[in-house]
Amino acid sequence: MKLMRMAGLNRRVALRAGMMGAVALTSWGAAAVARAQTEIQSAVRLKLATITTGFAAGGSSDVTARLLADYLRGKYAAAVIVESKVGAGGRLAAEHVKGGATDGSNLLVSPSGMMVLFPHIYKSLRYDPLMDFVPITSLASFPFVLAISTLVPASVHTLADFIAWCKANPKQASFGSPGAGTSAHFSGIMLGRRAGMEYAHVAYRGMAPLVQDLMGGQIASGVLTPADALPLMASGKLRLIATSGTSRSRFMPDVPTYTELGFPDIVIEESYSLYAPAGIPPNTVAQLASLSHQMLARPETQERFSQMGLEVKPLAPAQFRATLTSLYERWGGIVRASGFTPQD
Repeated sequence: MKLMRMAGLNRRVALRAGMMGAVALTSWGAAAVARAQTEIQSAVRLKLATITTGFAAGGSSDVTARLLADYLRGKYAAAVIVESKVGAGGRLAAEHVKGGATDGSNLLVSPSGMMVLFPHIYKSLRYDPLMDFVPITSLASFPFVLAISTLVPASVHTLADFIAWCKANPKQASFGSPGAGTSAHFSGIMLGRRAGMEYAHVAYRGMAPLVQDLMGGQIASGVLTPADALPLMASGKLRLIATSGTSRSRFMPDVPTYTELGFPDIVIEESYSLYAPAGIPPNTVAQLASLSHQMLARPETQERFSQMGLEVKPLAPAQFRATLTSLYERWGGIVRASGFTPQD
């Protein structure tokens, strides 16, 4: 009975849609809401909770984790801190959380690629995303953006133009991503295959050096996140020609999707999401999902996400697990079709 009330509260605090396409709040009686909130928020009272991320401070993943930590502090645990375990594309963070406490004090904020893509590209992955973790909720989502640099002639403005240029200049036709085996990397592989062109990949150690080379015209194109692409639009040094979203981003309304441009298979959206190690109590999962959705509904959270080109994306735990399972299967097919050789 308690779990039913918790699930009801989760629906009650889900994020309003508006322009952002989130879930509308269900109308409850004030007394029922207050009673359910009291039960969930009293279910767990920890002294300390740690949210681990796999990326450096200041990036959008880290900012997302810190926004959540600030909101959970005092509501979920007396102290909530964010800890970075940088390395191996985020795998170190996942391994660390997998082996930690299961009482709700040990949490992970991670891009979905670590859970749905990495199992297909690393032979010796030290975690099973579907068995070792409990998916709590997604927090924010974003597509990737294809940007072309000043290395490409100014006359090239569209994806069709760029593909024609790449075919005419195969030695210069290249794209950068923040690392081999990332979702961004595979979006470039898919474009090259679908367009029937040579499209060499250059792996960078993160977005910062990739953006630097793009700005300097050292590489023809790059696959960026909105957080990296948006500040550069006004510079005139980069042209954004396609996004991998299911629809156009409201942050880049003039940039068409790959689907619009004749490549319906190139639909890739990443999400920053909250996970816990397997064994966390169900009532704690419900509490964390509810509090996370409350945080996402706040205007100040939505404004901060908008600054990074992120869309709020609350999902109930069961819905989130189903989404991850579907993405896991889809990425398996994409990796096999690409001919990518799994790494150690």
